[in-house]
Parts: sequence; C-alpha cells; structure tokens
Amino acid sequence: MSKGAVGLTAGYWPENVYRYLAIPGMSLDEGLIARPARRRADHPALLTGDAAVTYGRLGAEADRIGRALLALSDGRAARVAVVTRRPMCAAELLFGALKARWVVFVADPSLPAPALADQCRRFGADAVVAGEADIERKLQTEASEPRVILLDRLLEKESKISPPRGRQDFQAPAVAVAMDDGRLVYHSHASLLAGAVSWSAFVQLRAEDVMLGLQPLHRWEGLYALLPILFRGGSCLLAGLQDPEVTAEAIVRHRPVYAIVPRLEARKLYHPENKPVVQAIRTALRGLFVSVNEPFTVMGRARLRNLLEKPALLSYGSQQAGPVLSSHPTWYLDAAVGMPLTNVDVWPLNPSSGKPLRVPWETVEYAEVGVKSPMVAVGYETAEDAEKHVRDGWLRTRIVATMDPNGLFYLQSKVTD
Repeated sequence: MSKGAVGLTAGYWPENVYRYLAIPGMSLDEGLIARPARRRADHPALLTGDAAVTYGRLGAEADRIGRALLALSDGRAARVAVVTRRPMCAAELLFGALKARWVVFVADPSLPAPALADQCRRFGADAVVAGEADIERKLQTEASEPRVILLDRLLEKESKISPPRGRQDFQAPAVAVAMDDGRLVYHSHASLLAGAVSWSAFVQLRAEDVMLGLQPLHRWEGLYALLPILFRGGSCLLAGLQDPEVTAEAIVRHRPVYAIVPRLEARKLYHPENKPVVQAIRTALRGLFVSVNEPFTVMGRARLRNLLEKPALLSYGSQQAGPVLSSHPTWYLDAAVGMPLTNVDVWPLNPSSGKPLRVPWETVEYAEVGVKSPMVAVGYETAEDAEKHVRDGWLRTRIVATMDPNGLFYLQSKVTD
C-alpha cells in the first residue's frame, strides 16, 4: 500500500478519522443490538413513517424469530432465504436468523418467480420465509422445495430451543447477497461488523444520528445505511421512493444525516413525483452519498448537488466489499470518487490479468483497483468464482482508476473480459 493511497500525505484525509481500527470479536446481533440495548434499550433502532422499534424490542423480536426458525429444524443450524418488500420485516428476519446461527440469504423480491426460486435453490435454502402472502404463493408455484413459509405462520411457532452451543465462528459465511450477475457472495459476522465499524468511523456517525435507508437490504447500500448506525447506537429510518409523500414527511420528522443510493436511483429524484423527497432532503440531510460502479460525469454530479442544495458525495463499492473509495462529508472534488475508507487498502492491478503490479500507485498512469480489507466477503458460490474475483489475495474490482498526488482516485473505465 502506498503512502498517498492510504491518505497519510493526502491533504484531503479528514481530521479525527482513524486510518485503521480494530474490529471487535463479536456477532452482529451482539455488536449491533444487544450491546446498544444494554446502554439505551428504549432508544429507537428502526424507524418507518409510522412506527418505531427500540433496541430492546428489536432484540426481543430477533430472539423470537430465531427460536421460531430453530423450531423448523429441531434446533439445528440451517439456511434460510428471506423474501419481503417491507424493510422493517427484512431487518428483523436478518437479525433473527443470525441470532439462530443460521446462514441467511437476503433475496430481491422484485425478481420474477423462476429467477427468485432458482437463487434460493442455488443458495441451498432449507426454508424460505416470505414476508407477504403473494410472495409465498409466487414461490410455491415454482417448486415444492425448499419449503416456503409465511412470516406470520412462522411466528405462530412457540419454541424454547436455544441456538446451537459451542464457540461461534465469526469468520464463517453468515449472510449471502446476490452480485450484479446473480451469483451469490457470502459475508461473515466479522466482515459485516468490520464494515459497520469502518463506515461509521469514516463518516463519523454518532449515537444521536439517524441514517436514511432508501435501499433494500439485498443491496450493499441498504446494509451500509443500517449496520453502521446501529453499531453507533443510533437510528435508521427505513423508507423508499415508492410513496414520496410518506417518505418526505418521515425525513422532515426524523431529520436523518445521510443516505446512500445508487446513481440510477439518484436519477429518480429528478422525477416530478419525487419533488417532496427532494424538498425534505434539502431541509434535513447533510449530504447524499451516491454509489457509482463506473465512470461518471462531473456535470451530472454538479447537477445533483444543485438539485438537492446539498453535497453529492460519491462512493465506489460493491456487494463483495461494501464501500471502497468515497468522498468525505467535509470535502469532495467533482471529478474524484474519493479515497480509500478506514480499514481499506488498495493496490494497482494489471487490468489484463488482475495480478498485482510490483510498483505503487504513484508510479503508474492507471491500473485496476485491487482491494484488501476485513470488509471483503469470505466466500463465493464456487472455487471458480473465487479464482475469478481474487488474485494473490487482492479482490478484483474490475474498475480502472488513476490516483493524484493527494491520494484521490478518479474512475477511468471498466475491465471487460
């Protein structure tokens, strides 16, 4: 890792932000729910337009869901796919499955039924929990396996079964998410907790803050709106652009500090029906993080900044690694995507082979970005997938970038096979 790339000589590296931080050895449910609940059990963890769930209540609900899942498997650890359009429901199911020590796949409910059923089978789900009756029916028409159960019926199961005993392996696969090509990548308790620590430190979130979650939990942007703020003991407002009036009212009421949305989702803010959300963002947010996975135009960033009357803060990331390069709320340059986050190292790779170059960023004109970080996923569907995505320990981003003397990165192109 070169000095410029880590930000040690960068004039833009934010003050009071550590370059590296230790990751506590604990489970996600312990680090994000139980630990904050011991200090402020009555503080809201999750918010929606008309409801709030405290840390104490979220912990109890996760325990209830976890025990109900264990009743399905006679106390054995298993695999569950979660399919729901309700973000609050998705969050509770995620933590409930983790509490039961199950491996959980957060699926995209908008997929056609055949594609959704195929992903659940490839994941090897022992059960699929549907948040809504129409999703249950849609999946049941595809196949008899795996078993599909409606959340309401799952919660009817009374169980006193506790999670399997023994030391928990925090590095083992725990959460599966689908990459852009539909194949699955696996995160562990450790990798997602590392992401919560790193992003919350870089953005400098506090227990008094509220984050705005505009993306579902099957997207990395949704996970990184939720997990980091819970690690700090704050609140996450779960919303979306499906009902702009309700979302705008909730934003004004709860005054979240930041949101993370993909660039294509950010473009929806120009639509007339989303004018109330734009007005609410102007009133409440400090800035909007826009995730990009390819080169962008400076004009587009400036146009969004002018629309929102707030900073348009870019972030480059992926389902495998979460946020990798990002602007910081205290600064940004229109042409730059940012610099490596806390706990993220990057190294130049040869775009044609993915192999690390023998020289640092300062000596190359451009290169593919390689990533090492405790936030990086721990596994893929197959060994061939792992070989495709990782070279000599560095995660291939397949994005070509250049770095200036201050340690700021500029996206140039995408690597094509």
